[in-house]
Amino acid sequence: MRIEQLEQIVKIDEFGSLSKAANALFISQPSLSVSLSRLEEELGLKIFERSSTGVVLLEQGEAVLELAKYTLNLSEKIKGIMDEKNILIRNFHMAIPGAFANAIIPELLMKFHSLHPKICLHIHEAPYYEIVESMDKGAYSIGIITCDPEGKNNLLKQLKDVDIECEIISGSQTRLLVFLSSKNPLADREWLGASDLKSLKMVSYKENYVQVSKALRYHLNKPIIVEDIELLKRLISDDFGFSIFPEILSFNDLYMNSGMIKAIPIQEFSEQWDIFILYTPYESLSFVEKELLALVKKLIKENLINK
Repeated sequence: MRIEQLEQIVKIDEFGSLSKAANALFISQPSLSVSLSRLEEELGLKIFERSSTGVVLLEQGEAVLELAKYTLNLSEKIKGIMDEKNILIRNFHMAIPGAFANAIIPELLMKFHSLHPKICLHIHEAPYYEIVESMDKGAYSIGIITCDPEGKNNLLKQLKDVDIECEIISGSQTRLLVFLSSKNPLADREWLGASDLKSLKMVSYKENYVQVSKALRYHLNKPIIVEDIELLKRLISDDFGFSIFPEILSFNDLYMNSGMIKAIPIQEFSEQWDIFILYTPYESLSFVEKELLALVKKLIKENLINK
């Protein structure tokens, strides 16, 4: 097994195509195909299912891919035993819930790029449970999640068990709100009760509804699930259905600012959630990762606490 092979499967997954991945890696497609086959033979399992339309990552290949990313990240850190004048690390990965995208990410990317223009910061959107699991596998250096007061102790225990450190930021505006179209008859209500939602169709971002149902202590009808948060907002604005998210989804959002979507508090649920910033053990972070961590904390406090 070679580092190049790990780089190759990451590119294949990124492009979903052997030919496109080969072009990006500046090698021929037959050479890439042979290299992949040899790696699969060495591991004793198939990573991708090949077809006439491209390749699909198999379930058994998901773990291989996560470990490949982790190994490549370690490889870059080893190459990047560095001082501040000689940065060799080129990629950093962090994960956030989809609701945080507009709240801090644009400013984070601009400020981080101004500090380190030669470093690529990859932002991955993922639900809470995926972020913790992927950080345990080393896929991300930093992650952001929210947690309700009831689940706080269980989360802290889970993080301790997998050796993930965290900083808790309290007092943020992370109430759960109902997001629905301004065309909906309920849009002018000051509050909504769980009973108001019974007759409405729910649209959920991935498996977000499971966490929401638990927080509300109220069983929501199984929704239509979408994998893209922008598509979710488009469906809501067209009055296709409602969704429930932390209040931060409304921050700096075009649909909210234009009045196409309204966010209304839920009467049965008004408590605020804490924001957890997760990171691998602090002493193992590079100085650039520590700078990124400090910047994330600063932007959360400025944009979500002091407003």
